[in-house]
Amino acid sequence: MSLYTLQKLIREINRNADLRSRFMSDANSVAAEWKLSEPEHKALVSRDYTALYQMKVHGLLLRPFSILHQVSEPDYLDLIRRDVE
Repeated sequence: MSLYTLQKLIREINRNADLRSRFMSDANSVAAEWKLSEPEHKALVSRDYTALYQMKVHGLLLRPFSILHQVSEPDYLDLIRRDVE
């Protein structure tokens, strides 16, 4: 896995309006431009906050990313607290 790359991409989506717009329109193609593992790619594109958190994506990147996708704070907290096997 490439946690650094995944976090860098999420940071760029959070900060760069053009990239964010492209991601909102076609998340799969944006994610494909970065060297992510298959699980990272899948979790990012599907906005699987539980999986992203368990992959150790930092909360200071993940929470703003979830806000961009209109996830409420209670829902976000529920998702990152899930114990997935």
